[in-house]
Formats: sequence, structure tokens, C-alpha cells
Amino acid sequence: MNPMRCGAAILAIALFGNAVAAPQRIVSINICGDLLALSLAPRAHIASITFLAADEVMSPIAELAEGVPRNYGMAEEVLALDPDLVLAGRYTARATVNLLKRLGYTVLEFDIAESMDDARAQIRVAAAAMGVIEAGENMIAKLDARIQAARPRPGQERPLAVVYGPNGFTLGPRSLSGSLIEIAGFENLAARAGILRVGQLPLEHLLLARPDVLLVESESLHAPAMATLVLSHPALRDLRHRITVAEIPRPLWSCPGPWLADALDHLAAARTSVRKRSTP
Repeated sequence: MNPMRCGAAILAIALFGNAVAAPQRIVSINICGDLLALSLAPRAHIASITFLAADEVMSPIAELAEGVPRNYGMAEEVLALDPDLVLAGRYTARATVNLLKRLGYTVLEFDIAESMDDARAQIRVAAAAMGVIEAGENMIAKLDARIQAARPRPGQERPLAVVYGPNGFTLGPRSLSGSLIEIAGFENLAARAGILRVGQLPLEHLLLARPDVLLVESESLHAPAMATLVLSHPALRDLRHRITVAEIPRPLWSCPGPWLADALDHLAAARTSVRKRSTP
């Protein structure tokens, strides 16, 4: 994990871990905050979450959002609830976050998780802030157990995989999905191309590399947009008939939480498919 991220996480844990009492009116204005609040905090302590938490395209636990008041990240919505803890994102609803800070509200901001270490740190910080440290540690322990079970045996070959989405965007090793791809025993084509986080990979580069696995977020295949046309390119369609194609629901690897292990299950199944294809 990035040293600056690590330092910020340790400081946040120290501050929130010494809280006198668990917050009673938690408001989240960030999807990742929504998911951790729904997964860790007592329902009675959640005053509001974003509308995204109930959207199955964005949320792996949309059913848990039923009955919880929702917001759109607007300052007036949050202020009306007089929260004692606000969960926010480092890059979202900035006007709201800045106003809340000026008014003295307690705001916990999540950065974009780029690794499993980042994910664990965010779970710990969120759990400490919400006064549910034990629940956070239990979540991490269960997640780590499933991660360990999904790891391939040492010495096995590393098939070449690539995430390919609308407009040719792909995900590199410094992303939560990239971290999972590595854990699952794949080599990431994005890393070969020098893409560390998010970047565009020319279709020609992908075709020449001849990856073993094409990873496609399920939502991208069904989105009616010009940006998705690259996914139906004849050359890519032909390639998809000759290699393993795995669909992974985007919510499973977008935010820290136990659903990351579900994404790993999809990756492990893809790896098994590659092995079967290569067996005479």
C-alpha cells in the first residue's frame, strides 16, 4: 500500500478507534461508504445512504438498502439529518464535503482503493469510525480466508488476462480489480502495456497479445452506447470464440468488502476454463 495511504489509514483508525461512543446517525454520500455501512453498522444507526446503494448495477447488496432512507449527496439533505458521522469519497460530492467540514461535521473520506491492502485498511477505518471494530475484523478475516482458498498452487502457469471495456478501457495492477487478477494467478496484459491504473488499450494490441482470458464487466455488454461498439468488433468476436471469456459484475470489484471474494470466484472459474482448454 502507498505509504501516504497507509499513514492516513493509521491516523484515522487512531482517531476513530478512540471515539467515546458509536455514531447514532450515520449518513453516507458515497457508494463504497454505503456498502460498508450496510454491511457493518446496526441498521438503526444508518440515517441515510445514496440512491446508488439500491441499484443492482452499482451495488452487490442492493437488497440490504431496502427501507433505508436515500440521498443524492446534496448538502441540504445531509444537514437536515444532523449526522454524527458522514461517509464520503475523496473525489465525489466535493461541495457537500467541503461545506460539512466547515460546519464542523465529522466526515470520513475514502480514497479509491488500489489494492487488497487498501481494501482492508478502509474496512478497518470504517469499522472504527462506526464503532464496530470487531465486525470489521470479522469481515476481513472471512475475506482473507476466501482469498487464500482462491489462490492457485505455487508454480502453476500464469495465463494472460485482460479487462476490456467500452472505448477500449482496461484496468492495470494498481486497481482493486487488478489486484484480484494477480491474486487469482493471472498475468495482466495492462501491466505489459504500461497501464498502471486505468487506460485505453488499442484493440490491435489486444489481438496481437492473444490473451488467454478476456474479462468483461457484465454491464458493459448490455449497455446501449457508442462506447460499447468496440466489444462487438468482428475481430474481437472471433477472438472470443477461441479463448475464455468471463463476465464479472462490476459491483463485485469496485468497492472494499466481502463481495471481492465473489469476484475472485469468477476469476478462479475462468482460470479453470483456461486449464481445461489447454488439456489435450
